Amino acid sequence: MKNSMRALLGLVLLDAIIIGGAWWMIQRTESGAWNSNNPAESVMMITTTAGMMAGFASIILLLAFMRHRAAGN
Repeated sequence: MKNSMRALLGLVLLDAIIIGGAWWMIQRTESGAWNSNNPAESVMMITTTAGMMAGFASIILLLAFMRHRAAGN
């Protein structure tokens, strides 16, 4: 497997893990399994943080993909 494909696979897997974790935390908050004074604010905080994490991981791995592709890997 080429290094560029590893970077793309890592991008997809990391984004899936982050989004899956955010979905799980939102479900726990909405079901009441996790207590919160303001569930709507908690959901907003979870989605904002997960979006930032996914965006950061995507940028880093897309830069790695482009660098490997330019090097011929």
